Amino acid sequence: MKTSIKISISIFRYTLLVCLLSFFSEGWAQTDKQPDAKNSVDKKSKVANDSLTAKINVAYGEQLVSTLTSSISVVNGEELRKTPAASVSNTLFGRLPGLTVMQRAGEPGYDSPSMLIRGKGTYNNTGFLVLVDGFETSGDQSYFDQMSVDEIKSVAVLKDAAALALYGIRGANGAILVTTKRGVEGKSRITFNARKGFQEALRTPSFLSSFDYARLYNEAQVNDGLVPQYSEAALDAYKNGRDPYLYPNVNWYKEALRDNAPFSDYSLTFSGGGKAARYFVLMGLMDNQGLYANTDEDRKINSNASFKRYNFRTNIDMSISKNISASMDIGGRVEDRYYPNISAASLWDDMARIPSNAYPVRNPNGTWGGNSVYPSNPVASILAGGLKSTHDRNLNATFRLAEDLNFITPGLKLSQAVSFNNWHRGGYNKTKSYRTFELATMATEDGRDSLTYISHGTESDLAVDQSSNDQWNRTNVQVTLSYDKTLDNHSLKGMLMYHQDVLTVSGNNVPYARQSIMGRLNYGYKSRYYAELDFSYSGSESFPAGHRFGFFPALSGAWIISEEGFLKDSRMVDFLKLRASVGLIGSDRMVGNRFAYQQDFYYSGSYNFGVNNSSQNVIAEGTVGNKDITWEKSLKYNLGLDGKIFKTLDFTADLFYERRRDILSTSDGSVPAYIGISSPYLNYGKVNNRGFELNLNYNNKIGGLVYYAGVGAFYSKNKIVEMNEVTRAESYLYRTGHSVGKPFGLEAIGFFKDQADISNSPVQTFSPVQPGDIKYKDQNNDGFVNENDAIPLGLASEPELTYTMRVGGNYKGFDLELFFHGIANRDVYLSGTYFWALVNNNNIGPNALNRWTPATSATADYPRLTSQPNANNYRSSSFWMKSGAALRLRNIELGYTLPKNALQKIRVTNTRIFVSGINLFTWDKIKTVDPESLGGYPPLKSYNLGLRVQF
Repeated sequence: MKTSIKISISIFRYTLLVCLLSFFSEGWAQTDKQPDAKNSVDKKSKVANDSLTAKINVAYGEQLVSTLTSSISVVNGEELRKTPAASVSNTLFGRLPGLTVMQRAGEPGYDSPSMLIRGKGTYNNTGFLVLVDGFETSGDQSYFDQMSVDEIKSVAVLKDAAALALYGIRGANGAILVTTKRGVEGKSRITFNARKGFQEALRTPSFLSSFDYARLYNEAQVNDGLVPQYSEAALDAYKNGRDPYLYPNVNWYKEALRDNAPFSDYSLTFSGGGKAARYFVLMGLMDNQGLYANTDEDRKINSNASFKRYNFRTNIDMSISKNISASMDIGGRVEDRYYPNISAASLWDDMARIPSNAYPVRNPNGTWGGNSVYPSNPVASILAGGLKSTHDRNLNATFRLAEDLNFITPGLKLSQAVSFNNWHRGGYNKTKSYRTFELATMATEDGRDSLTYISHGTESDLAVDQSSNDQWNRTNVQVTLSYDKTLDNHSLKGMLMYHQDVLTVSGNNVPYARQSIMGRLNYGYKSRYYAELDFSYSGSESFPAGHRFGFFPALSGAWIISEEGFLKDSRMVDFLKLRASVGLIGSDRMVGNRFAYQQDFYYSGSYNFGVNNSSQNVIAEGTVGNKDITWEKSLKYNLGLDGKIFKTLDFTADLFYERRRDILSTSDGSVPAYIGISSPYLNYGKVNNRGFELNLNYNNKIGGLVYYAGVGAFYSKNKIVEMNEVTRAESYLYRTGHSVGKPFGLEAIGFFKDQADISNSPVQTFSPVQPGDIKYKDQNNDGFVNENDAIPLGLASEPELTYTMRVGGNYKGFDLELFFHGIANRDVYLSGTYFWALVNNNNIGPNALNRWTPATSATADYPRLTSQPNANNYRSSSFWMKSGAALRLRNIELGYTLPKNALQKIRVTNTRIFVSGINLFTWDKIKTVDPESLGGYPPLKSYNLGLRVQF
């Protein structure tokens, strides 16, 4: 914590220095200004706001929206601010067509959702690139996730070959480009943003009371032919709450959690400058607290889940001379995470698994309750196990220099850039173990019962551990030559770049190194026809020497139909563009061994031999190397249509198709195990992926009311063409021909009615069955139900369809927006702690209340209860499959902007206050737990109050 304070003070001093320099820079600008400079700035701003003439970030550059030939979705930072969230990716739900965002756990500091760009094009690693201001930082989501939303100008998703070709060997799974804010020439602007709110668990499961648990447990034992565990007297005691210690009725969620947790987010930004220098400076603080109750705020003996983040950024652009410009970007963050000495997954599993009658939270003498079956008391795990913490520091510095080479030819430029990124994590843990005590009664000599305590586990004092230490460093270098020339009806733009990326990871790791030579050539004719060639010759050290580089080209074109004579004067069509692209992109995201082309040997156990029978270490042969291994190759096709009609309705539509080949697969399907070594990885797999995107936005006004509405939909469907499967007994058992992640299992056709039904049905081989057990279909009609009867069931857990609806407006300073986000065409498998009663000593949920009994056989939707292992009922089958579709009111925000004339006297240019709600309503079919996370630390809903003030 002291380190965080020191760094924050250093950042504050640095920010003050930058602001002082910017003040003088502003003075220089005023000296150099011409009388019409302000009008010029205003005109530029007006043009930039036009959706067709605005510029959009592309790979290593930017282009006009109207001339874009590739498929890119963009959302600006102001849209992201409408969703108060601790991580940036949690603001992206439904905001970017083509990006599937799946909600996961809500634990502070570990709440990142899973994301896919245009679905799954491979059955291996689907991770994508994330670049901030043109450079990859920590990879995938981690750096981007913990940026402050107030430092982000825009987030773009690159989807087709034309957009991704420059990333070559790394671009097949798509890319996200994050662009940070920069200063613009003009008067200094200071903006303060504050958001404060509280969060609640979106949904916590419920389980049966002690009485209901005990009576159903007795029923399960009777079904198993056993003597019931709970007597009538015990059932009566549970029902009437006679003794909270011997007959407890504990709701572990209420005991371990508080009702809500605070969330706050603050930022202060400075921007402005003159012709000589422009600046943007940000300082941010985010504090996200967890749901655990009664923890020590000073963190001396325990800790709530907690995540505190300090963000800082300074972007400076300088005009050194008429032909030379430079920029310096320094950004980063400091993160402090605290949590109990138990993983969130284990803690939440304990809260769900332990029955309400297992033991009291505390015994009459104040000791922690526990027993041999459930030794981990959830409340004790939070309050008596100590704490763990991590301290992260991330610093990114980028320096750019650009020279106009007009003395050679007009439009020619040379630029150089170098970027350094460092991440470090240190750990500080104060942990201990605790004992639990099981209550029991013992008869005394006079016939009375007395309490006795049975100890479980061991207890230790707090132990401090600071040994955890991890870091990495990344260096990127770029040199770019670009050309931009317009002559009469012709425009020509070109770019050639060299890029090198080296990532050094702590530990015994060889640095990750990649190199690329890439280029782009864009030709336009009459501002109507555009063609673009993109290419990359890029390589990675993950492949054998001499086979590390590949060529990745893409060709795209656009036809602005609205510029043709037959539409140019149309009153209906304002803009209409047809675009298409095709190209080859690669993916070097390896599975298995990093250097799979090498033959590895490693120590594996020992043998005892010789006169003294001494132990000798053994070196074993690892996975067989494949010197011909290469990267995945993705051939992408895209057809798109962009338009605007009646000056009110914007639309974008895309059709895409992808053919992925050379996906790594093991040879285990064709090499027998008696060979004695792991078979090599081969580039054998093939997957096809196709889909569409559609986005419609309507904007209009009636008098002083400005209103808007929008809908969007994204669909993707994939199919495995080849994957080197093992030989299977039946044709329907093969995964080839189905979607990636397609579930397989038995087809449930009801419950066995009676013994006659069992005798007249195919033999189910998993375990002996009784009336009330699940009955499965014999798919191959061989008289037996076994693994050979598993068939494709339902849909994969990733949604094939994502859709959004947005409606809002503003009137006389008031603004309101509602944003809905839905996922569909997905199924989930309900298994484990939250759904399978009494399996591995699980609790009993309300879904078991309608279990099968002879009296409920006609209406039951849950198998008979059993206290014994049951390999028949609790296995992958259609019985436990359910639709995972869900629709959420993702965001609702009501704001009011104060009139400007009321603020002029105090030199405030803009003040807005707002209230918002996140994830307030969810419509789904799961009900018990969240349909996306399916258990664990739940996703959160929040209620927030915000303020924005500009000077």
